Amino acid sequence: MPEDTLCSMGTAYDFLSSHLKTMAAPYLFIGSGISRRYADLPDWEGLLRHFAAFTSHPYEYYRGLASGDLPKTASLLANEFYSVWWSDKRFSDSRDRYGTEVTDPSSALKIEVARYFEEAIEGFKPTAEYASEFSLLQSANVEGVITTNFDRLMSVVYPDYTVFTGQDELLFADPQGIAEIYMIHGSSQQPRSLVLTGEDYDDFQERDAYLAAKLMTFFVEHPIVFLGYSLSDNNVLEILRSLVKAMRGTNASKLKERLLFVNWDSEASPEVRSRTVQIEGGQIEAFEIVVPDFIDVFRALGIKERALPARVLRQLKNQIYELVKSNDPDGRLVQVSDIESASDQLDVVFGVGAKMTVKGIIGLSRWDLVDDVLGSPDRGLPSDQVISEAFGSSFASNWYVPYWKHLRQGEFLDETGNLLPQVEVPSKIHSYISRETKNLGKRSLPDGVTFQDVLDRQGEDWILGHPWSLLDETRDGEGLREYLNNNRSYRQQSYYLTQYAKLAVTLDWLMYGPPNEAKS
Repeated sequence: MPEDTLCSMGTAYDFLSSHLKTMAAPYLFIGSGISRRYADLPDWEGLLRHFAAFTSHPYEYYRGLASGDLPKTASLLANEFYSVWWSDKRFSDSRDRYGTEVTDPSSALKIEVARYFEEAIEGFKPTAEYASEFSLLQSANVEGVITTNFDRLMSVVYPDYTVFTGQDELLFADPQGIAEIYMIHGSSQQPRSLVLTGEDYDDFQERDAYLAAKLMTFFVEHPIVFLGYSLSDNNVLEILRSLVKAMRGTNASKLKERLLFVNWDSEASPEVRSRTVQIEGGQIEAFEIVVPDFIDVFRALGIKERALPARVLRQLKNQIYELVKSNDPDGRLVQVSDIESASDQLDVVFGVGAKMTVKGIIGLSRWDLVDDVLGSPDRGLPSDQVISEAFGSSFASNWYVPYWKHLRQGEFLDETGNLLPQVEVPSKIHSYISRETKNLGKRSLPDGVTFQDVLDRQGEDWILGHPWSLLDETRDGEGLREYLNNNRSYRQQSYYLTQYAKLAVTLDWLMYGPPNEAKS
């Protein structure tokens, strides 16, 4: 699996906040590493080891008989655990409650596995060490969750999301693809649904056509953020194998922008690298994001703008689906209601043309303000709040963030571009103004020279390396704006993203800063 380091000094936050900005909301693909981190639950091998301790043989005995095949190991363990479960007094309560539900040798093990996970999640609270990180995960704006875990931790993270367990529920349900959790290997709330043994896996793979088609839709239309998996995980490789097969190998390269593997390493420096995953039938390119913790990852997932809460979007989509399917509104009247307090019976009227901002000002990223200056899109942000709140808390003092537009529109400036004496702005703004005045305040700003003229003469490396000197060559703001909009991918690389941000600050100064005569 060769690798090509893209931004060894960049952060996960910088990469993800820029990379995800123009995409649909992401799906999380959750593996056992997440449950292990926050709920101290075992991975598959650890789970089998735990239950092997109730039998007369250690876990290694079953693994050896199965030649290391974990599903087959589970089958061998289930067969021996069956007699233990029916005779050991430690399981007498389970026998009384669930004895009638035992239908095959694996049933007893599945019942106890399910109880084990249910008890672990009941009353769950993250430890103090991970409380802040877990809270950020709960605030992440994600379209849905796919997981091979048996536990219900994701329902604790997103309690308003609808859960679909296994393939059978999906076959006879109408999933909307929004605010949903897909427990594709079963749930601890339904012991019979668990995909645990070799027989379960054989059955799963024989009947997975509908599930594979559903997952294919997610992978093609949304970025997928893998958490708690390794790139060698069999569950992941099997899905990637199906993708390559369905795409006949030719279009697999198009998935790279959407496949984001987060690799936790407590000793690592944050890093983003391109990875090539070799699988049967071809290969797939993906991004691997190495992090010492998940703080920056979850912060980046939390800034994705959404017009309405995911659960409300799912409700609206479901109503439209039902209306189209039945072609009968059933005489229901329109209810006027606070969208946040809407019940499941809310009827909806859609209007077009209203412009509103629902994103918290403090939650704005610097790329939100860059895009605002670029007009892609112009977010209609309240400038007074942007200056007083966003710059009061959100940005580091050494960052390059556009602000002149909001000083100008918020009426913080006089005619010469100086701060009005009666206004108060965060100290950071004073520092930024001092820095930009030094860098940009005495530039030539020649007329009649387009940005494209400078680009043709000096070359792109010069443009990126001399963001301040650019104003000695041209005052063509629209040309610079077009260049920045056409080269948004530079935000994904550590050196270029800083230079890109400086060019955005140059544009902001040129378009909204002190009048031209005051600049030259």
